[in-house]
Formats: sequence, structure tokens, C-alpha cells
Amino acid sequence: MENGKKILNNFVKSKFADQNELKKALFQAGVAALDEGWTFMDATFQLGGKARDEGLSADDVEKILRNAFSEEKRRTEREAEQKAAAQAAQAAAQPAQAPQAQAAQAQPGMASGYAAMGPTVISPISATMMQQMIALGLDNQSLELLQNFKIDPEALSIPWPAPDWRKDFAKLLAATFKPDETVEFKISNTPSGSREIVSKIIAQDEALKKIMKQLDGPDGALLTINAVKGGADATDESWHYRYVVVDNPKMTLAKQLAYYKALNLPCAALVNTGANSVQAWIKIEAHDQEEYKERVDFLFQTLESQGFKVDDGNRNPNQMVRMPGVLRNGKQQYLIALEQGAKNFTEWREWAEYSLDGKPLVELASDSEEAPKKDVTIIENVLRAGEFFLFTAPPKSGKSLALMDMALSICHGEDWLGNTTNANDVLYINLELTKSVFLNRLFLLGEKRNLQPNTPKFGFLNLRGTALTPLEIAQLIAKRIQGAKKLENHDYKVVVIDPISAVLHNPKSSRLSGSPHQILMQMVDSIIALTGCAVVTSTNIGEYPYLESRADSVISLTPVEGSLNTYQIKGSFREFPKTLARECSWIYPRFIV
Repeated sequence: MENGKKILNNFVKSKFADQNELKKALFQAGVAALDEGWTFMDATFQLGGKARDEGLSADDVEKILRNAFSEEKRRTEREAEQKAAAQAAQAAAQPAQAPQAQAAQAQPGMASGYAAMGPTVISPISATMMQQMIALGLDNQSLELLQNFKIDPEALSIPWPAPDWRKDFAKLLAATFKPDETVEFKISNTPSGSREIVSKIIAQDEALKKIMKQLDGPDGALLTINAVKGGADATDESWHYRYVVVDNPKMTLAKQLAYYKALNLPCAALVNTGANSVQAWIKIEAHDQEEYKERVDFLFQTLESQGFKVDDGNRNPNQMVRMPGVLRNGKQQYLIALEQGAKNFTEWREWAEYSLDGKPLVELASDSEEAPKKDVTIIENVLRAGEFFLFTAPPKSGKSLALMDMALSICHGEDWLGNTTNANDVLYINLELTKSVFLNRLFLLGEKRNLQPNTPKFGFLNLRGTALTPLEIAQLIAKRIQGAKKLENHDYKVVVIDPISAVLHNPKSSRLSGSPHQILMQMVDSIIALTGCAVVTSTNIGEYPYLESRADSVISLTPVEGSLNTYQIKGSFREFPKTLARECSWIYPRFIV
């Protein structure tokens, strides 16, 4: 495989006469940039700038680079490469294999060099939007923010500089200062700056372009965030306490924009710094220093509580910020947008106190134009993802084996107790058995059912003897599921807890106050809320009536009088019709309909 740096160098140096060749080369360079650790924004500016110079439209550039940076697509590509390599090795070992047969095994691809996107992402938002988020390089924290506040990821796309971007300085001044106020600006890393009345700068018009070029340099140019002198009609010092700057260079550009948008910050302007940050001019609109300090304290504390740390140096009302309209080490400092979010600080503060308390927000039915797609069906007419399923039966009747049989059935998409299942990854939480006993039971079931017991779709977590509270167990399960999805390409849709009563039998849980039934239900609800998985467990008949009343689906097995090892199956479901009673037999190690 060609070296990534070589691909990037070749792309930058090459000239392209053919548009299709350019698109293919840009895609390959985007993939190489991802492998070399570039951010999406780095690729957009450096590779995208080259492609635009060669005649490619901005829309085509963004589409191709997003495709190249898609994690799902890259995973699919790697799997295809591995499969192709295995097929090549097999072909080498069997030279007599017909070319037609080899071709039949090949993975379909796009002639232009674009690979098809990976599997659909199951999410409260659309797969297309999720792919856009992934392409922007957002992490879980950013994705959660966007989903919670229903922010379209398209809003996070940083626009290209305007054709007249050299005049962005004048545009910013006209929007944020009064004409007779005075501002100070300078080249970075110089001891003193220049002061000028805003109206005089704006009046330069076309001549401003030449002036801005003189400020180009390795470190760019700076501007005071607030006026250094008020206008003639100023009655107080509000001109000096109007704005504060917010940014976090340790975050990606897209993540900073996600915060600004999701937290509804009252932004007067957004400025690209020409490096790795977007500076937001936040409206403070204080009348004096005391009010300024109080409002900035509230703003910074709110941001930090949401995971966005701002440097304390930014509190200074005399802080100098990036001036749009100049080049910084060859990259443009330019105006991204004006007027975003809440109209003023007072409106934003009311919104923040209402919306950022960590509690669910009121949602409107009118937010949905049509009924949303239902969650993934795990067991037809029995269970969907995000639901709680309870299996009840008499003591020592084989409940644990029944749960393991269900889990193995779901992994393979095979029937369970006469119900059709759909193949999905299952995470089994073992709280009772040793690892040896657990695996021996699994292999015995696989042998009896002629199913592969060591399928990669069956994951298990041994928590026997682990001293964790029910909430800590829920958090651990969520952490393992998220890690498996991100690092191991396992998308668990079902969590089986066996036995759920064992959660209460450890020193940390025994010290908890409250009803055991409610504590267990809180753990189940937490797992569902954190992962979106279906949660499955079992109890003795009548052991936990509160769990039975709260479960979305319940299947109960009761002994048939006069018939040894025969049980009647009854099912009641919140989202599906009740099933007719029928019988099953216990033939070790499973129930058979």
C-alpha cells in the first residue's frame, strides 16, 4: 500500500486536467490524511483548497472528504481488504479455481474510487446526519449535545471565506461596534498597536484590502474584544464591557461549533483563527465592571459544567482576539458568521437556567412530521431494542439455561420457544456461575441445537463476586458496550442479566436504602437509557411483582398438573398482542415447544 505522506505530497504537487481523476485523487488523499491523523478541517482547508483551485466545486469537495473521513466506511473498506487478501491467498493455494468463481466472490465497488457507506447507524437521528457527524470528527460528548438539542450537523460546517474576505474586519466592526467608538489592533507579538475610530476604518472600503495585506504574518493580527474608547454619547462604561471571547483550542473546530450551537450561546460573531480554533464573541452587555464579572462568571461556570473549559485569561475585557481579514502563517483569519444563538445575555441566561439543569426537556409532538421508525425488533411480537423483558418460571426449573438459549438464538437469528428472532449481538452479564461452568453450558446448548457456541456475536461479562452497586453495574455495562462499539465493531442490542437478584447480594448493595424491587428497576432503566439496548432477565414466579408490572414484555412458564416437565407458556406485552397459551417441555438443557 502506498505511503500516506507520499499520496498527500503527490496530490498537492499534481495538476489535474480531468475532473473524475481529480475527484478520485482527492478521495485517496482524504483517506491518507485520515490515516496520518489529520482532522477533517485540516483536510478541508489544505486538500480542499487545492481541489477548488483545480476547478472542483465546494460542494463536491465537502462531499468527497466527508466520505473519506467516514469511520463506518473506513471499517467496511478494511473488512473488504481483509476479505480480498484472504481470497487472494485462497486463489494462490488453488490455482485451478475458475476466474468466474473468483469474480463472483469480489466485493462490489465504485469505479471512481468511492466505497459504499457502512451499515446503517441505529440512532435517534437519521443515518445520513450521523454520517455527517462522524465525518466532522465529533466525539460521543459532542454527538450527545447535538442529539439532545436537535442540532442539524449541517450547521457545524465551516463555510469557505467570502470572495471579499479581506473586508471581514470592516464587516465585524460594523456589526459589533458603534461608528464613533475606538478600537485597537496590531500584528501579533508586537509591543504596541494602532488605535482608530470604527467609522474611519469602515470608510476605507476597497483600500482596506491593501491595508489588511500589510498585517499578514506568521502570527496573524489581533483586535481588542471591546472598544478602548466610547463614543460621544456614552453615559457609562458599557462600551468596555460588551463582549467576552470564548474558545478552546484543545477541541476540534467542529466540536467547538457543536458547543456554541447546542448551548445557544449569544454570539455576536464567530471568527476562524487561522489555526485550530473558532473564537466566539459572546454578548455580555454589562453596564459596569461588577456586572461584567458576575455575568462572565456565570457564563464560564455554565460552560465548564457542560465540559467546555475556557482559559481564565479570556475574562479580561481588554483581551485581544483574532482579527479577520488577514493571513496567519498562510491561513486565513476570517469571519464565519454574525448573530448566532440567543439574542442577548439575559435571554440566554433564562434559557440556560431552564434547559441545562440536567433534567429532560418538554418535547412537542409537532417536532415530528411523521411517526418515527420503530426500534429494532429482537424477537418478533415479543421484544424490541430499548424494552425490558422478564422471563418467569418456578425455582430450579432451568431459567438460566433458558436465558442462555435465548441469547444464543438471537445471535444466530434462530427461533426461541417458537418465536422468530432477528440476528443481533448479545451481551450476557454472568453474576452467578464460574467462567468454566458458564462456557460449558453455552457449548452444551450449541451442541444440542447445532449452533456455533463460540460466535463473535455472543459477548459475556463475568461480574460474579464484584462489589458494585446496581447503578455502578449499569454504568459499567454502558461503558463496555460503548467501548465494544467504538473499538471492536460490536453493536450490542440485547443485555441479559442472570440472575438479577444477585445484584443485591454484595456488601455495597446491601447498604442501600429503599425497596429492592425499585433499586433493580432503576438499574434496568439506567442501562436502557445509557445504551438503548433491550434488557432481559428472569425471576421466580411472583418473586418481584414490581418488576413484572414494569416490564414491557413478560413470558411466564407454569407447570402443567399431572404432566412431568411440561409447562404452559403465557405472554403479556405492552407493545404487542397477547399470545395464546401453549405448552412446552423441559428436555435438558432447554425448553422445547
